[in-house]
Amino acid sequence: MEHFGQVMELIGEDRALVKVRQHHACGRCGACGRLFGDPEQRDIFMVEVNNPVGAKRGELVRLEAGDREMLLAAFLLYLVPLMGLLVGLFAGRTLAIEAGLTGSPDLWGLGLGLVLMALVFIFLRAQDRRLAKGRRFKVVITSVVNEDEVPPELCTANPSGE
Repeated sequence: MEHFGQVMELIGEDRALVKVRQHHACGRCGACGRLFGDPEQRDIFMVEVNNPVGAKRGELVRLEAGDREMLLAAFLLYLVPLMGLLVGLFAGRTLAIEAGLTGSPDLWGLGLGLVLMALVFIFLRAQDRRLAKGRRFKVVITSVVNEDEVPPELCTANPSGE
């Protein structure tokens, strides 16, 4: 997936802090924590990326994240918790019926499903720190670009370079 942004700060020799506008493929789900605040700035955020091309502060750059990694991230964030919920629903309902627990078997299933889904999210959050240290889910600056190469809806630069 291709993004465009502006280098705001250099971090060491091969890392940069880049201001990017949220890609249209991300939608407006708010998963990145951008639900509140200035509506004009909600879809702009800072990302630390690899800088193998040596881009300088203030330059406009093309960023790329692998499509396979984006699909894997979507699978992990959406389908794995959903599977935890569904497994919990069926297991909790079956357990409640076979063990003769008091109350509605459906509520037992819902309770266990929500607990399993929460545990999956907690596990994924713990793994997020480990994955962030690896190279698989990293965004990379692939080139320095001119202002006319950036689609208007993804442009983050302003005349002052801030």
